Amino acid sequence: MARIIETVIKHRKVTMFAIFLVFIFGAYSYYIMPKQETPDISVTVAMITTVYPGAPAEDVERLVTRKIEDKVVEVTGFKTVNSTSQDNLSVVILELETGTDVDKAWNELRQKMDELQNELPDECGEINVNTDLYQTAGIIISLSGENHSYYELAEYAERLKNRLIDIDGITRIDILGEQENEVCVEIDTEKLNALPLSLEDVANIIQAQLPEIPMGTLEDNRSRINVKPRVSFSSANDIENIVILTSSEDRSVVRLKDIADVYYKLQDSSYKVKTNGENAVLLAGYFKNDRNILIIGREIQKRIEAFKEEIPDDLHLTKVLYQPDDVRASVNEFIKNLIEGIVFVLAVVFAGMGFRNAVLVSTSIPLSVLITFIAMKVLNIHIHQISIAALIIALGMFVDNAIVVSDAIQVRIDNGEEKLKACVEGVKEVAIPVLMSTLTTVGAFLPLLMLAGMAGEFIRSVPQIVIISLSASYVSAVFISPVMAYIFFKPSKDRKKKHIWRTFFANLLKGALKRKKLTLFLALMLTVLAIWVAGIIGLQFFPKADTNILLIDIHRDTAGDINKTEQLSDLVAGIITREPEVTGYTVAIGDGLPKLYYSMPPSMRSADYAQMVFTVDLGKGGRFKTNDEFASYLQNVLDSEITDGTATVKLFEQGEPIGAPVRIRVLGQDYENMAGVSNEIKNILKSIDGTFNIRDDYSAKVYNYSIDINSDEVLRNGLTNYEIQKELNIAIMGREAGNMRPKSGQNQYTAGKQIPVKVISDIKNIEDLKNFAIKSPVTGNKIFLKQVAEIGLEAKVSKIEKYNRVPAITVYSDVEKGYSSVEIQKQIEKELENAALGDIKVVFDGERESIIKYFGNIGALGMMAVFVIYLLLLIEFGNFSQPFIIMFTIPLSAVGSVIGLYLFRQPLSFTSFLGIVSLFGIVVNNAIVLVDCINVLRASGRNIEDACVDAVMRRFRPIMLTTITTLVGLVPLILSGSNLFTPMSVSLASGLAVSTLLTLNIIPVVYAAVERRSRGKTS
Repeated sequence: MARIIETVIKHRKVTMFAIFLVFIFGAYSYYIMPKQETPDISVTVAMITTVYPGAPAEDVERLVTRKIEDKVVEVTGFKTVNSTSQDNLSVVILELETGTDVDKAWNELRQKMDELQNELPDECGEINVNTDLYQTAGIIISLSGENHSYYELAEYAERLKNRLIDIDGITRIDILGEQENEVCVEIDTEKLNALPLSLEDVANIIQAQLPEIPMGTLEDNRSRINVKPRVSFSSANDIENIVILTSSEDRSVVRLKDIADVYYKLQDSSYKVKTNGENAVLLAGYFKNDRNILIIGREIQKRIEAFKEEIPDDLHLTKVLYQPDDVRASVNEFIKNLIEGIVFVLAVVFAGMGFRNAVLVSTSIPLSVLITFIAMKVLNIHIHQISIAALIIALGMFVDNAIVVSDAIQVRIDNGEEKLKACVEGVKEVAIPVLMSTLTTVGAFLPLLMLAGMAGEFIRSVPQIVIISLSASYVSAVFISPVMAYIFFKPSKDRKKKHIWRTFFANLLKGALKRKKLTLFLALMLTVLAIWVAGIIGLQFFPKADTNILLIDIHRDTAGDINKTEQLSDLVAGIITREPEVTGYTVAIGDGLPKLYYSMPPSMRSADYAQMVFTVDLGKGGRFKTNDEFASYLQNVLDSEITDGTATVKLFEQGEPIGAPVRIRVLGQDYENMAGVSNEIKNILKSIDGTFNIRDDYSAKVYNYSIDINSDEVLRNGLTNYEIQKELNIAIMGREAGNMRPKSGQNQYTAGKQIPVKVISDIKNIEDLKNFAIKSPVTGNKIFLKQVAEIGLEAKVSKIEKYNRVPAITVYSDVEKGYSSVEIQKQIEKELENAALGDIKVVFDGERESIIKYFGNIGALGMMAVFVIYLLLLIEFGNFSQPFIIMFTIPLSAVGSVIGLYLFRQPLSFTSFLGIVSLFGIVVNNAIVLVDCINVLRASGRNIEDACVDAVMRRFRPIMLTTITTLVGLVPLILSGSNLFTPMSVSLASGLAVSTLLTLNIIPVVYAAVERRSRGKTS
């Protein structure tokens, strides 16, 4: 070690050049490193959707969903399965256990679905397996305008897509909300009844006129020429003139227009988009992984600005989501916090040390940061809010090693040693203690790398960055600091000045040593107080995201009519736009919007569902301080004004999304009894303070027309059940009868595209249906439906929800700020203790369960960290008692953290608990310095009490200086107001501050008590 350090000093020009290279490569790594708002999280969830046209929910559940559920439970790593069966559609959500090989599992899932396809009804569409549920869009652009048709909007969207698609870093761009045209052939059933034709006959006649069948080529010795038919049906007028019947007597003809209206219309859409009240089309762009999206964003913005110059003024281009801007703002904010932290730390160092010492110590900060950037680039750790926050957390600890090294060198220079020898021997003297100090801190963070699940992945860069940066600071302190000391250090002036606080703590310790039992009793009482406070400050899993985007999920009570859902979404839009804080909105009707935040849960396509995203500026209204307050206010307004559905205001979540904090599943087989228990739980929730937006996913029965076919009568008339159902299917749902290809130069809304031709009847009510005549393919005669079937109303379930293959109704409740979901669930459990549930099972599956799961995991990893730290201390001190004395600082730090969280009104959240565990390796360092000094003084002949007091006097300055630098480094995070990191930084800062103050008194008292007891036993 000494020889290496001497070489580094003698060849300091090489060392300085190496520092220059670190600056260059560090800055370059930061520039090209991928930057994003949040870390990437691998997802173990898949959605399986299957369309079963015309089938009621009960048939979908029995014939499709149940079969899929039975297959997915066989997939390797299966954890849970949720399903929704509704009219025409089956949706199954599969979740795998954490740690499963997802690629292998998804391949297995797709293989099983391929095998299952043949077992489903023939009418079912292809089973669709989506394993990219959490792929987040990088940009979402809305194109809207009152004076532009959907076709025009889609054309502009296509032009913009072509402009952007070749940008390096973009993987794909989807166009959403495009409304396609069709030629509708609406048959007058009263006229059709008079003709010897069925709806199927008409559809077949049209289809026979529209094909374009390849005819091959003609060739001779000189040429080869393709033969193709000329398109003769290229407009609605051509279609309506198709001859559908010819008289055998007078050769007169019946054309399609004689019995039908033929016209262009938008296809019956199951998905619409509106932006600020105008019909809209969306472009959703996705970025490549491991790319700097700020660089991609600059090129996108340049091309968008050029595109704006070419479009009409009344065509509005709106950025619904633009991640490059969001990431730039987020990263800049955290970089600003990092710079502020550096300035604060430097100010403390310059105030607490001499100028020359401060210059040396200060170099460790940029060097450590830049080395960390280089390591992040090599290890593929991206820059985002978590990794930068980890740098800020480690910031104050960067200088600790440099302070110890510079002090050791300065003391030797002051004692008259030659400068080179002082630098070499000073580093050699403290290299191992500094290494052990670094390792104890690393040892506390190391187990956190093993935290499983989405939450573990979300915060993984915290232990990674802290471990990397502290290792970098050690390298800087041991190899760079002696070079800087050799260049700058000189013998210092007399530094033996008594400090008022140093004297205060020494006198306080003298009193504590005289009253050891009382001191230890007070420490115990302080710990008990902290445990009591921890019970009242409230638990929280993860806080909501700090973003200006909010979400509203809209559900209409009656299913099946997308137009009515659109009307409900318009009502919601009218309500929210009255609020001055709302700056704009986009709503998707019939399905959810593209995923615009990493924790946004997948939505399910349904005609009774809409999803709205809106932006807010709380400064405009001046009424609300946080999004929570505004969301709670807006929810109350919506609840009071909406009667035919629900509109649920949601804030995006951080970490692992859990949805509503209170979530209770009611499981059973009897929906009536389950609905009763669900209502009882909702009534209990309404009676509990702090709950709001109470709801469930139960769908009441809806009335359907039921057709009871008389099979005997059907057969007597030369028909079958199949033929009747097929004809009714065309009459009510319609049937495509081929595609028409308009010629260029025709209708601007249809030119150049294949337009489907759809045959449908004009049946509008039950009387029309009863009087619909069906043709027998055997006799050629027609018979009215009412002659062979009874038609009546029947109540049917419109949606069937299941959890792990058991029918389920889920009750949800949000929780007002200041209230605990854990306490609310305890009250519900107490109320349900005496309830007569019968076969009904109630399962709690909300925030409390996530807290229990992850806090328990962190606690276990914390215990592992304690053992790692104890092992390191055992190696350093060589006995069992003194590591035990040092470990006494850990509960002292927890006391400080809990008190700090209470005083700052912060919850005991996942991140704050993480901060408490992270403190384990930080707080022991002060005790190591103190105990080591006591041992040295005792070895020189001092008694225990005098050695303890003198050690506090001697080590007061380095202990306080390293503590204060760490604390001020956390100040920007505390003042940032971040929902995610304020609790963590408060728990770190308050725990370290209280632990340090108590360490200067409690640790010497414990040392004296333990050592006297050990010496007594030895005697």
